[in-house]
Amino acid sequence: MNAKLLAWIALPILGLIVAGIIVANVISWLLGWVFYLALGVAVVGLGLWGYSKVRGKLSSGSQRRMLP
Repeated sequence: MNAKLLAWIALPILGLIVAGIIVANVISWLLGWVFYLALGVAVVGLGLWGYSKVRGKLSSGSQRRMLP
């Protein structure tokens, strides 16, 4: 088997392996950021919800009670 044939067979396979590793790392990085972003949104949302509940309990006359 000569070197040119080996290069035509091995280099595309090696290129696919390297591209797959790079794509897997990029997808992992993106999903990690999406997870932390969703976690941050959930924490902020729960904080705002809790704040509105506490504010509603502490206020003497809430305007929401007057609505039907």
